[in-house]
Amino acid sequence: MERISQKQARIYVKHIYWITEQEERALREQLSEQGIKLRSAKGIMCTPLDPINKISSVAPQVWSETCYRQGGWYRNSEKNGLYLIVSSFELDGYEEKKVATITESDFVPPRLASVRDKERLIEEPELHKKLPTEWTTIRDIEKRIYLRWARRLGSDVNDYHFLYLSHTANHSNFIKPVFFVEGKDGTIPYSIDRSAHLCSCCVELFQVLGQQFKEKLVAPCPGATIFARLKPDKYLRVKSTKVQSNNAEWYHEPL
Repeated sequence: MERISQKQARIYVKHIYWITEQEERALREQLSEQGIKLRSAKGIMCTPLDPINKISSVAPQVWSETCYRQGGWYRNSEKNGLYLIVSSFELDGYEEKKVATITESDFVPPRLASVRDKERLIEEPELHKKLPTEWTTIRDIEKRIYLRWARRLGSDVNDYHFLYLSHTANHSNFIKPVFFVEGKDGTIPYSIDRSAHLCSCCVELFQVLGQQFKEKLVAPCPGATIFARLKPDKYLRVKSTKVQSNNAEWYHEPL
């Protein structure tokens, strides 16, 4: 495991791993012996995405803290109970645990979703098979926070229902895509709206949702722009190192 050079530090890249608690302890000790500190995320899952954080660990309980409702996607997944490692450099000996590499892209979506598009997306049966119960229970304070964040990113939205529709439809698009582009490795789903109208991009970036695709294009949510200093509306390219089937048949619907 080598420290990254100054030139490499200017290029945004994050390597994503999922490991057990025992493996996390071993990695922490191994890095410490090399003079590298493995940071522990506190309260929020997305802070490891900050360019300044070289390598971080997200413990299972973090998904049940500040973003408890959003963490339901993790708790409902096969990754529940595992530790997330987000690193700016590759980890020798952990190749089998790596699930993705995240880099910046210059992607511009060919089309964003209309309200009607979003209404269709949230009707998708495959979405409802995965939808966490807690996702549908939103406290008033959370509604106010998301409306404030949306306005902070330039939106004039004043209706939380619109945001909830957008948040849910966007996750649906990474389960059974309607909004996608085609690449050499097949379908590439992308975030269906601007950053101001998104939520919990971490579940796509960290391969909790959409792990069946070789590539995804994910726009940061407001939380990631605030707590991880990601650029609003700047799509990130998620390239899978392991492609898992979601055991669901789905069709390609042209844009």
